[in-house]
Amino acid sequence: MSDLIVETHQLSKQFKFLLAVDGVNLKIQRGKIYALLGPNGAGKTTTIRMLLGLLKPTFGSINVNGIDVVSDPKAIRGKIGLLPQFSAAYYDLTPMQNIQFILEMNGLSYEEVSQTLGNYFHTLNITHELLNKPFSKLSGGEQRSISFIMAIITNKEFLVLDEPTSGLDIARAKYIRSIIKKIVEEEGKTILLSSHIVSDLEELADYCGILKQGKLIFQGKKEEIINAYAPDTQVFEDAIIKAFETPIASSQVRKEGTL
Repeated sequence: MSDLIVETHQLSKQFKFLLAVDGVNLKIQRGKIYALLGPNGAGKTTTIRMLLGLLKPTFGSINVNGIDVVSDPKAIRGKIGLLPQFSAAYYDLTPMQNIQFILEMNGLSYEEVSQTLGNYFHTLNITHELLNKPFSKLSGGEQRSISFIMAIITNKEFLVLDEPTSGLDIARAKYIRSIIKKIVEEEGKTILLSSHIVSDLEELADYCGILKQGKLIFQGKKEEIINAYAPDTQVFEDAIIKAFETPIASSQVRKEGTL
């Protein structure tokens, strides 16, 4: 089994006159949290959609856990736990009905995961009353918490979490970060994380990939991004800002195999 759960080679996507993703070589190690960063319009969403088999690349290859996603995109569907930026829950169902539906879709019974679910409900203050309201009646933070649970409860080896703490209060954001760390450290999950919240990135990410204008201008450990972009301050947030601001012509684009 390869140490890499995701590997792309020269991954590219052209939309008419826009080259949205340009020769990206991602390398995501098993059992790690990889943060994909970039300013708006950098190509993050397009890259993630190609990894999920939802968008066909113009050029390049994608291997996710031994599956050739380009030649067989349907094979990867259902094998990745996904928390999209906007909830994919059914708004006319209750949270419990949504959870039961996602379990059934993955061949799981409620009894198999009831203890784990109970722990998540307790940690995130998801009450019995809340679970039986229409999803549409929940607050934004409550919807996000339920969507997060739906993404991780099916026990997928690889999870894609897009803005997992967006819209959450401080307590729930803290608890979700603790759950993410736990499922990686204790269950060996691999997570591709996309977030604009620096505290998420600083606390969770083992590795970072920075996209800018469709190009992967950096790929490495958090300490490496600090040393590359903010050696004077040694502040992670400064390094991210500087990476986003540095013109691509003067960026030190990392070669394949640097992780």
